[in-house]
Amino acid sequence: MYNFDAFMLILFFSVLIFGGGIYLMSKKKPMAYKTLPEPLPVRESAPEPETAEELFPRLDFLAESEPNPEHDFVPELPWGYDDNKITILARDPETIYAYWDISEQLQNTLRFTHGPRWNEALPVLRVYDVTGIDYFNGVNANSYFDIVVNDAAGNWYLHVGAPNRTFCVDLGKILNDGTFVTIARSNFTATPRNTLSDRTDPEWMLVSTDRRKLYSRIGKEGMSSYEIFRNFVQE
Repeated sequence: MYNFDAFMLILFFSVLIFGGGIYLMSKKKPMAYKTLPEPLPVRESAPEPETAEELFPRLDFLAESEPNPEHDFVPELPWGYDDNKITILARDPETIYAYWDISEQLQNTLRFTHGPRWNEALPVLRVYDVTGIDYFNGVNANSYFDIVVNDAAGNWYLHVGAPNRTFCVDLGKILNDGTFVTIARSNFTATPRNTLSDRTDPEWMLVSTDRRKLYSRIGKEGMSSYEIFRNFVQE
């Protein structure tokens, strides 16, 4: 009897719970579904994307110019200019620099004139001391000496060892019989002095007494210009 009543009680609550659940489910609102937005209308003409040149304008002064075959072609410097001349200049009180250029036409003429012995001749630079000579004719120099050079050379440093002198140089060759043949003659150049000048300036604006005092001290050895000026001021 007790088991039957418990069973009926359990059955009652089960039916009640099941029935309530069905009732609640029937009253629940259906889930509302959101509608998707309509697609945007496509433009008839979409703007073109900006290019790199529009975002970063090209700078003309940095841009590489188009190659110009007329301007880009740079001819090589020639070995010579067919001047048939030699030029000298003083580098210091004891050294002269000489450079020269002889055309192929003149060299061929000399080979034809002197024959095979021309190729065997000794190429030299003949250095003349022409100090005090107004007109030099090749034989009236004070003195001269020869410097052997390379037959293929185009320039040379000449050690003359004579400050404050005037020089002239001949480019030539000495034949087997000792004859000197001049190919080209240079200009005159004077080496600078390596001592203080012994000249005084006559344009100094000094009174005669002060001038005598100053000139009397110029010849003294071992005195600097500052010492001369200091002694002059003290007196």
